[in-house]
Amino acid sequence: MERKDNSGFTINTGTDLAFALVVFISYFAAFSNGSLFDPFLITVIILLGIAYITNGIYGFAYASRSGTMITKIIYFLLQLILGGLIVYYGKGAGFNSLILLPLVAHTAMLLDQDWMLAANVGIILTFILAVYLYSSRLAIVWASVPLFFAGQVFILIFTQMAVTEQRARLKLENLAAELSEANKHLSEYADRVREFTIIQERNRMAREIHDGLGHYLTTINMQIKAARAILSKDNKKAQGLMENAQNLSSVALVDVRNSVFALRQEPDEMPPLFQRISDMANAASTSNRSIELIIKGEPRPINAQQDLTLFRAAQETINNANKHSNASSVILTLDYSNPDRIELESIDDGIGSEEINHGFGLLGIQERVRLLNGKTQITTSSGKGFKIKIIIPSQNEH
Repeated sequence: MERKDNSGFTINTGTDLAFALVVFISYFAAFSNGSLFDPFLITVIILLGIAYITNGIYGFAYASRSGTMITKIIYFLLQLILGGLIVYYGKGAGFNSLILLPLVAHTAMLLDQDWMLAANVGIILTFILAVYLYSSRLAIVWASVPLFFAGQVFILIFTQMAVTEQRARLKLENLAAELSEANKHLSEYADRVREFTIIQERNRMAREIHDGLGHYLTTINMQIKAARAILSKDNKKAQGLMENAQNLSSVALVDVRNSVFALRQEPDEMPPLFQRISDMANAASTSNRSIELIIKGEPRPINAQQDLTLFRAAQETINNANKHSNASSVILTLDYSNPDRIELESIDDGIGSEEINHGFGLLGIQERVRLLNGKTQITTSSGKGFKIKIIIPSQNEH
């Protein structure tokens, strides 16, 4: 039945001083009225008062810190016994009935509602019993009880108000501390999100520049090399290759602007994916290397992210074939035939490799495909060319 926040309640020096002061006032009033003459009785009352004050200060602090109900019950039982004996031996001298009133405040500080009421019933019963035992007269009991009960209610109400206010303040302070800590964590989280966003954007721009500008520069370089190689033998064909290189440079400039300023054409304004890949394959073809696009199934609209992923993948495969494969033929297959997915496959007859070198371009493709819950399959071996297959599920289409 005890409140969970009781153990955290702290009693300051002012409360201890008030407790001791009430006891001293009671003793001063008792000894100053001249009704106590027996030295032994005075000694007993003084010793009981010392024990009562000591337990009221240190015992209360210990019970408050421990927070266990058994400790609190023991504390109040000891105080009731000591206080009852003081009232009994004092025989109503002065204001010794005040001795038990500080316990009323302690019940509000240490106990929950039910135990507080039970302890206060014990306090008034202890007072009644002590008065009756030293007076043996019910008239004196009935004359004393109303004043004591009024003081008990008064102290209980105002102490409860003070305790409630202090606990509310402590809760507000704890809430403020928690809010401050939460704000700190939120700020740290926001910093991490901002940093992660920046890194993502850098990676995206790096992919765009590599997949776009890198492809066009590689293709333009290959066109110029091919033109120079046949310039003295076939000037007309060399001029055609140079025109292709010039056209590709114009396209590359547009692609760079889109990458730098993160501007994208609306899908409705762009040629279909298969047409753009076909145009790119024709532009990248040379006299020594043919690049062909095969379309399977009926082309269908796909979302912008899928479109860009497949287009960049086609760029990268053509780029790798031009730079590394020494292939004479590159066949791209764009497969729409399965309604559950769309596939892009690239096969060349180049030198291949015993190990797959995951350069920035291949890593970029795999990262783009993974973001679409797709799969990337790469197959290669020495002397048997290079094959890459990309599968993107159709649930990402819209």
